[in-house]
Amino acid sequence: MKHIKYSDLLIVRNLTVNSDGVNILDGVSFSLSKGECLCLTGPSGAGKTVLLKCLNRLIKPSAGEILLDGHDTGKMNPVEVRKQICLVGQLPVLFAGTVKDNLAYPFTFRANQNLPVPDYATLMENVGLSPEYLTKNASKLSGGERQKVATARALGLKPAILLFDEPTAALDEASKLVIDDQIRKLNRDYGMTIIVVTHDMEEARRLSRRILRIKEGHLEEI
Repeated sequence: MKHIKYSDLLIVRNLTVNSDGVNILDGVSFSLSKGECLCLTGPSGAGKTVLLKCLNRLIKPSAGEILLDGHDTGKMNPVEVRKQICLVGQLPVLFAGTVKDNLAYPFTFRANQNLPVPDYATLMENVGLSPEYLTKNASKLSGGERQKVATARALGLKPAILLFDEPTAALDEASKLVIDDQIRKLNRDYGMTIIVVTHDMEEARRLSRRILRIKEGHLEEI
């Protein structure tokens, strides 16, 4: 296990999630440095998605703590945590309307109305899409395009960490490689700190030099 340093952007200590008397996560600890891309793998039902949801306060852990830049996320406003640690799901939800409407959606919330509105064309370019996509109907996009738009929407909030939950599981092989390349670019060229959950070890090795595996609630470094 990597030694936990106080300089790490994210520190997870002894995280436990108990459901009906069973520990889905059992004393999980790890750290994440700024600008790092980390992959989490493991069998179905091992707790990978549960861990991501704990990180952005969608699930409250039974025990343990999560520190973001030294701050205990358990004591922060959950909305603020989700702005700082953004989760892009396996099947990203896009709303009716144009791609631009979807990028603007987070800024319609009262909690975000004081945030600077990003340059939507730049967000498109950051995920490898032409600004012409801004006027396209979101419902007409392919699976890979939807994943990219969801990523761009998260980037608009300028998060400290991006979480991807099985981002290519529903895609064909060609689209999977495109998304993997885009994640590498976000990490390498834009310095984004990223955690990717994947069951595909080949994909994990493409994306990251550091891979953690969850098995029976415990974490081990590969």
